[in-house]
Amino acid sequence: MEAMEAMEGGSAVTSKATRPSYGFSLVELMLVIGIIAVVIATSIPFGLNFVKQYKITGAAQGIAAEIQRARAQAVKRNSGRGILLNFNYPDVAGYQFTSLDPDPMTGNWDGGVYPANPGNCSNVAADYGTVPDPPNNVLDPDLAAGVQSPHGFPIELPNDIEFDGGGERNALVFCANGAVAAVNASGRVGGPVLALDANGLDWLVTIKDNTTQLTRVIRVSPGGRVRVESEQP
Repeated sequence: MEAMEAMEGGSAVTSKATRPSYGFSLVELMLVIGIIAVVIATSIPFGLNFVKQYKITGAAQGIAAEIQRARAQAVKRNSGRGILLNFNYPDVAGYQFTSLDPDPMTGNWDGGVYPANPGNCSNVAADYGTVPDPPNNVLDPDLAAGVQSPHGFPIELPNDIEFDGGGERNALVFCANGAVAAVNASGRVGGPVLALDANGLDWLVTIKDNTTQLTRVIRVSPGGRVRVESEQP
């Protein structure tokens, strides 16, 4: 009996002595930490670049969406004079669409606010007209301010992003058939914000991030199709 107890005791001692040890050595821990540090260090530039690209791409996609919205409004309203999508309007680095049609209920025209009557959208010529100065209100029709036509909400570009070429007001005008033409603040087609592509058909709207110098181009075809491009062709 004592022998058996001794053997059992010895077995227990042997079992405790040979039990495997779980955990990491200091060298293993240092190796894992080093690998994690390398992965983080190499990931930071990619992450920062993604944020920069995302910012200006998102801004360009916002403009493209508003272009499509303005075109859809012109078609939906069967606009006779057209709908302007104004750039650098009502302020620099802002954009907003404005209907050029008279009030559908009264037929009154914003003659006191927009003295340059653009005529019919179907008769768009090389010199369409001028982008009007922002009225006293830029959101809704306001009889007291002489504004009959509806406006979209003003949209501002993100900080440090602006329309490339300066602060001059340009616009695209959309007709009831979805066609598009350009309007310049000085009364001529094209201009600093809008540029006619080398193919002589598409209009290019360029935005630039002044911090990263990244640019995006929004290409608008004569039929109103929109595409965002990474760089100016």
